[in-house]
Parts: sequence; C-alpha cells; structure tokens
Amino acid sequence: MSNLFSREIYNWDSWGAVYQSIDAFRPLIYEIFAREQLNGSEQLSHLKPGTNAVFKAGAYVIKIFAPTSSGLNSDQDFKVEQLAMQRAIDQGVRTPNIVSASKIVDKYEFKYIIMDYIEGQSAETVFPGFKLEQKRKFIGELHDVMVKLNTVPNEAVSCDAIIEKSICNERWNVVSPEVKKQIEDFLNHYKLGNCVYVHGDLTGDNVLIDPEGRIYVIDFADSTVAPVEYEYPGIVFELFQNDKEGVHEFMKCRNVNYSEFIDLLFAGTLLHDFGGNFIKYIYEKYVGKPVGEMAHITEFKELIYRKLKADYECT
Repeated sequence: MSNLFSREIYNWDSWGAVYQSIDAFRPLIYEIFAREQLNGSEQLSHLKPGTNAVFKAGAYVIKIFAPTSSGLNSDQDFKVEQLAMQRAIDQGVRTPNIVSASKIVDKYEFKYIIMDYIEGQSAETVFPGFKLEQKRKFIGELHDVMVKLNTVPNEAVSCDAIIEKSICNERWNVVSPEVKKQIEDFLNHYKLGNCVYVHGDLTGDNVLIDPEGRIYVIDFADSTVAPVEYEYPGIVFELFQNDKEGVHEFMKCRNVNYSEFIDLLFAGTLLHDFGGNFIKYIYEKYVGKPVGEMAHITEFKELIYRKLKADYECT
C-alpha cells in the first residue's frame, strides 16, 4: 500500500524543501479531513510560512508539524501550541478555536492542529497606515491582550534555566565570539523579574485585525515562560516596524519611561530565542555592515536608543 505522503524527510533542509508544497500534502490533508468529517480539503491555499506546514482549507487552517526525522522536536511544539492556545482562550483572548488536535501515521507520524480560519488582515499590513489615534486604540487593545496572556504560572519557574537557554542559543553565532561573551556576561548578571506566560512571537504576522477592528492572536508555537520584556522585540521590531509613535504609545501603556523601556527592550532581545535574528536585522539595516563586525553589544543598545527616540512631543 502506497503512502499518502511520498516525499523524503531526513533533516531540516529536506523539510524546508517540502513544507510549503500543497501538492506534497494534498493527499494527507484529504485523508485527515475525511477522518475528522470536515469539509474544505479540496480548497487548499497557502498561508504565510513559518516552521511547520500551514495551509488554509476552506473555513479552516491546518497546521501539520514537522516529523521527528526533520530534526525538530515537534512533539514539544505540538503540546506547547495546544496548551498556549487553550490558555489564551480561557483568559478571554481572541484566538482561533481549536477544531481538532491529533496525529496521522503514514510514511511519517504527523501531528496536526485544525483551527478556524480568521478572516482579517495582518497588523503588519495595517499598522503602517494608521493615524496616531488609530495607533493608540490598537496599542491599548494590544496591551489588554498582553495583560490577559502574561499570567504567572502556578508551577515553580527556574530563572537559571531561562538564562542558560538564552546563553546557549545557537542564533548568537551571527555575532563575534567577543560579543557572544559580552551577551553571556550581561545575562549572567541580569535579574529576572516575575516570569509569566509569553506568546513569544507577537509580530505583525501573528496579530490579526478582523473586519470589525478586533484583534486576534494566532500561532502560539513559540510560547514559553519568561519575563514580560521577552515580548518586546517582536512587538517593536516587527509589529511596529520601529515606528516611533507606536513605540512611545506602547511605553505609555506599559507605564515606563524611555530609558527604562530601552533597558527592557535590550534585555528582552538578549533573552529572546530569536534575539540573534533581531540584532542582525537592526544592526545591518541601520549601520550597513555585517553584524559580525559589531565590536560590543552596547552598540546595539545605543542604536535602538537613537533610532526609537521620539523627535516630537508625546501627548
């Protein structure tokens, strides 16, 4: 009997070559939808890619997690996303309803989540066109979402484990060994505040605005436990796209002054799983040199301080 999924997945690159292919996943999705007694599998289309295979299927979104042969710990991602989505729903955050979360064993074992498709535009598309009052309204609602999401876990949290994970992050390989050591020194002396549940990827792609103007949050695959400043790099660098008005309105919602906010943004970036990506993007965008040429991590902090500082009076 032939497999529904016929491609070979043996490492991360082989997964990357196929995970956006509708043709590769179509037979598998047909079978999943038949088992789940859902309609829409004949209407497959692409959604913005992430780490896993994600497609729109009629009125639903199906996310198929990378099998273990890809080298990714998909079991953990599958559990994290389910728990985080349900926690968000329980806290009153608008997020897609989970229709099914299960697995199918074919050539590989594929775990999947099927959820409702949310009709809306990404904040990345809409936010740049907002006037100041629209930004204030949106940021106020985003702040309310964060208050609901960023709750303290019932279980004990190991601050040492959070710091160690950040220090050992392979994405720091984009900077020089000297800068990596500076990052390690900073993190070893950084005092974590209250650690909370964080979405971890509040970027423009993962915050949707529906036709009624309501905010929906999607893609909880990067959810973790960390201090709240862990949320800031994705919001500032990707959702706001370094927009000064947005940054300063957000500061007011968070009730911090500019210097305090930059301190938190800097620390949040060094703690973040994608911190190396953020620093590379910002440094190369504004300095015009490879990030490997950065001599000291404080150059990044000084850069964001200058580039995000308001050149107008906040009202």
